[in-house]
Amino acid sequence: MGFMFVSILGDSISTYSGYNPDGYAIFYDEQMQKRNGLKSVYDTWWAKVNKSLGAYLCVNNSYSGSRVSGKVFPAGNCQERIMHLRTSGHIPDLILIYLGFNDFGYGVPVSCAPMSNDGKTDLRYFEDAYMQMLMGLRYYYPNTRIICATLMRTTLKQNELWHFPERLGGICFDEYNNAIRRAASQCHIGLADLAKRHLNFPKLMKYDSRYETLDGTHPTVKGHKIIADEWIACLSRLL
Repeated sequence: MGFMFVSILGDSISTYSGYNPDGYAIFYDEQMQKRNGLKSVYDTWWAKVNKSLGAYLCVNNSYSGSRVSGKVFPAGNCQERIMHLRTSGHIPDLILIYLGFNDFGYGVPVSCAPMSNDGKTDLRYFEDAYMQMLMGLRYYYPNTRIICATLMRTTLKQNELWHFPERLGGICFDEYNNAIRRAASQCHIGLADLAKRHLNFPKLMKYDSRYETLDGTHPTVKGHKIIADEWIACLSRLL
């Protein structure tokens, strides 16, 4: 059996200096790595997932600040992002998608717009854009296993009084996750439902699918481990 190569499609949460395409905006530069307790790339959620799978990184196509929605780069659904999940030598065996937190943060409208007369979707809407992204991935990588994930809520380190903002821009966080679930179902793409996985087992979970941050968004080293553990648990049922 050959090696498995995994590509990541994400935003700042999945960036790490030296492991993203040249010119991409990075959150986890040397300063932020140190501030958040990451000692090496192996502290990232995706590196931990790859280790659990015995897999190798193909491309980490994660761009800090990027949304799924929008028509041009660095929107997650744009052709440039989708096509650059492979290298000259390798096509990914598996693509993992953790993207959409910035759409929530900027209050991007979720609901699908009515289909226009020419059959095109409205990429200003999160769900339309997410579906186009999945369809594009399926088109360019017909033999690759593709798995997208719902978004996890967060905690703030050493601040138990802080509460995750359930609405930004007037739109509930759960609406974005429901849109991801619908898009995955309609496009026949695998779903790692990280946000929902432990809802039926609250007494068994200490963090109930929330990861630790310093700013409400970007995981600390502990937060990355929590995200990785959720991914690994979900992938054990999907792969």
